Amino acid sequence: MQLIVDTNILLSFFRDNPVRFVILNSKLLNLELFTPEYALDELNKNESGILKYGKINPEQFNKMLSDLAKSIKIIPEESFKEYGSQAGELIHDKDIPFFALALKLDCAIWSNEPAFKEQSKIKIFNTSDLRNFLKT
Repeated sequence: MQLIVDTNILLSFFRDNPVRFVILNSKLLNLELFTPEYALDELNKNESGILKYGKINPEQFNKMLSDLAKSIKIIPEESFKEYGSQAGELIHDKDIPFFALALKLDCAIWSNEPAFKEQSKIKIFNTSDLRNFLKT
């Protein structure tokens, strides 16, 4: 199954929890994970907050970011920007790249953002939904 991974899920990766397990074992779980390049930019921009949140140091952050990039395909905005206006009809500004990519790939989004489920065009899995689906 293909899934677009939202920034809030990527943030959770920096703590020891089921999100990290699913991402690191995505291939074994038959998941193909994608995220827009924008999400990695956001992680890098918020490194200091992530260090506190994850209780990690800069070296651990860099190692985990590298592990993340090996498990999730990072997609440049140019490859899905034509879906931006359609995505904008479904969600607010900062989340448009995730919806545009989901529209391009015709797949679901993995996010714990409750507002994402307010639309019905794109299937949304929160972490609990996904774990139940995967039986992990």
